[in-house]
Amino acid sequence: MDKQIRLGKLLILNRVLIILITYLLVSKSPIFTSFGNFLNTYSLRWDGNSYSFLALHGYVATGTEKVYIVFPPLYPLILGLTNLVIRNIGLTGFIISNIFFIWGMLILHKLLKLDYSENFSLWVIIIYSFFPTTYFFSVTFPESLFFLLTVSSFYLIRKNKFWQSSLLAGTATITKPFGILLWPVLLIEWYLNKNRNLKSLLPIILAGIFFPAIYLAINVYLFGKPLAFVNFLSQNWQKHFTFFWVSILDSWKRGVTTTELSNYKYLTGYGEAIFSTVAWIFSFLAIFLKPKIRISYIVYLLFGTLMFTSTGFILSAPRYLLSLPPFFIILNIILAKPWIKVIFLTFSIGALFYLSYYFALGQWTF
Repeated sequence: MDKQIRLGKLLILNRVLIILITYLLVSKSPIFTSFGNFLNTYSLRWDGNSYSFLALHGYVATGTEKVYIVFPPLYPLILGLTNLVIRNIGLTGFIISNIFFIWGMLILHKLLKLDYSENFSLWVIIIYSFFPTTYFFSVTFPESLFFLLTVSSFYLIRKNKFWQSSLLAGTATITKPFGILLWPVLLIEWYLNKNRNLKSLLPIILAGIFFPAIYLAINVYLFGKPLAFVNFLSQNWQKHFTFFWVSILDSWKRGVTTTELSNYKYLTGYGEAIFSTVAWIFSFLAIFLKPKIRISYIVYLLFGTLMFTSTGFILSAPRYLLSLPPFFIILNIILAKPWIKVIFLTFSIGALFYLSYYFALGQWTF
């Protein structure tokens, strides 16, 4: 318990440093008149505005906001209910996202210790919390909630708590589309369990049907089709199935062929390409690495990588990696020596504040 308390304090310090240093970097910009103004603006950048609309108004079937059906309902529901107390949607998103992040990291630490040493587990937490896109865990995005639900579901099924694990996996399914990938993980963990039986399989099956059905039912109610969100993803986000190698090659081409030295060239081009490629490399390396990685984790990373790269236009790859904890286990193994980890962290922290700075200013940073 003492270790968890100390870790919790360090994670709070991590979040405070990120937000304060970002504020200091942008404080001279005329966009921000005060720290409160900065915090509210920072929290609601990009999809944050979409989630805040859903929290305040719910789904709609008309107008430009009808495209928000692509965002599953749990995070905006929690955001809206909490905002009834706080009454500032940007501050509400900032508070709950940071709480979910810290809570999730504490659960991840417990999960890691089931298989790895204390030192190994702490390094994973450190690398995770200073990853270049970790600022998304502190804004009005569902990343932190999904992360908490995912690692909690993994941990509970390892503790043979099938009902609780299935319920959390179900709620993850209505938080981010990645949630659908938790069901293969739960089925693998069920099969590996020496005490498995049909009774313990039942909650996995029931939750795996019930929770996705909630989201599909919302689509039917609003648009008359259970997969209406697919059309909006294709029309507005260029998200439609394409073989992953085609999408990754397109990202590399954007980096190479864009002549202007801009964030588009280095982020939308090279950034998406590099992180997508590394994710695939890690998915295959995981089979051979030591210490060994659980087969369920490898499957989750592989399916997750397939999901975010098999699309017509790869966007937000470094953000999607935040939803894939096995990626960071593998990264920690590959970095190997402490001095290599320190070098990596130095570059990672620099990239983190570079991206957080431009995110605060309203520019695209994954």
